[in-house]
Amino acid sequence: MAEVFLEEIYKDAKLVYEARRIVEYTKVYDKHHAAMKYNEILPRLLDVCQRYTTWDKAGGEELANHIVHIKQISNDLILMGDIIENKVIPLLENSMQYYGTIQTENEEGDFLFETAVSGFLTLKDLHQNLYVHSTVCPMWEAKKIAEYIFDPRKKAYSILGCGLGYLAYQLYVISDGAAAIRIFERDARVIEYARNYGVLDWIPKDKVEVIVDTDSLAFLNSALEADTGFYILATEVARESVDAQPILRELYAQWSTGYKFKRNEEINYWSNLRSGCKLITEFDSLQLKKDFIVVAAGPSLDDNIEFLRENQGKRTIIAVGTVFKKLLNNNITPNMVVILDAQERTYKQIEGMEGQKVPMLLGMTAYWKFAAAYEGEKYLIPLKGMENLDNITEQYNDVWEGGGTVTSLAIEAAIRFKAEKIFLVGVDLAYPGGMSHATETMDRGRESLEGLLPVEGQNGTTAYTTVVFNSYRHEIEAMIAETPWIYYYNMSAIGAKIAGTQCAADTVK
Repeated sequence: MAEVFLEEIYKDAKLVYEARRIVEYTKVYDKHHAAMKYNEILPRLLDVCQRYTTWDKAGGEELANHIVHIKQISNDLILMGDIIENKVIPLLENSMQYYGTIQTENEEGDFLFETAVSGFLTLKDLHQNLYVHSTVCPMWEAKKIAEYIFDPRKKAYSILGCGLGYLAYQLYVISDGAAAIRIFERDARVIEYARNYGVLDWIPKDKVEVIVDTDSLAFLNSALEADTGFYILATEVARESVDAQPILRELYAQWSTGYKFKRNEEINYWSNLRSGCKLITEFDSLQLKKDFIVVAAGPSLDDNIEFLRENQGKRTIIAVGTVFKKLLNNNITPNMVVILDAQERTYKQIEGMEGQKVPMLLGMTAYWKFAAAYEGEKYLIPLKGMENLDNITEQYNDVWEGGGTVTSLAIEAAIRFKAEKIFLVGVDLAYPGGMSHATETMDRGRESLEGLLPVEGQNGTTAYTTVVFNSYRHEIEAMIAETPWIYYYNMSAIGAKIAGTQCAADTVK
């Protein structure tokens, strides 16, 4: 349990936290839970009022008046929530001054313990000069993270970094103890801090496993288990070895992308399903040329416009949505365009081109307006991962991998359409000259090379990339390795080297 001197402080801090929960119930007009929770905390509220008045008469009386007001308007849930959020909680936070402020470094001088506004302690990593937890309410922050990542289909959760135990505790609460919780921490001292100054001991010992290990391999193996969810505390990556840092960043990037867009994907899925689009199984690929050109939006696309013009009608051109306008503006009409992204902003890729008749292949969770507005033939592709969306009950016999990028989906289309050769155009997966995309594309911009990952480039050069781009590169390399009967040619002379491809200079005409 936490140190004795913290017990009373944390009781009041938890009162602030419970008040925030009541506000949430009022906002969705859940009268039953709002009233039940309020009645639960009322005796403690009155205790705080009494103590508050002894050292701040005006503040204590104001809090008492709001408690009386809430009783009088108990049927007006909206007003009740507003009073608690804007009046009661600030007063409760102010009342925590009764206990004074803690701001203490550990003996080694690498961690700072500090009172958060709500009364719970937060922790600061002084080596990185970064807070591990919120400075306002670490417990509330942990609740929102737990809600964000929780999936009842997962039987366990692995957390890299313990902090003061807030996230582990909230995962225990939200799963009602059903999920096993594993904490991977490289510094045994932090575990002791979490027990003495945090809430780690609020979790029954049989519900949490603590692994102290300076090697993150155990965490990675655990996180990659199919039935395990995971989370990496923000300050943890920099504490790991230089070799482990890129792997952890890549893992986190792949994970976070799916979580961020989950809600959008659900909306898009159902809208696309009702759009009247055909399924990809109805697409006639028999007439396609067996030499394919996959066109992505890397800067090297500008160097290959003439190559594309020369090959219209001679090879099958598959364009990603980002380059659709650019190709048409350069009098290049692809055989199909592929769309994957779930975000609204990506609709600009075809805005003004809705009347085109180029067949469009749509990931089933792609932004709904593509299917609704585009007038050409549209084909929906069921994707791996859709089963993780809520309320998805449709079953498909053939689910495409899709991957993390639309380029991977375009390559998969070429593979499924029996390609014998695949030419990659604009697949740079790096920032040659600091540029992100080709000209005439919506996301073109210049990036600083500082902080980017140096990787092997084409023709023995060095290319600079991000963790996300590098993960896409590995994804494409895996696809190439799994299809050794297909010849792959990389037409970029300035991007990252893609294993398994032949360089542009060696391209078979």
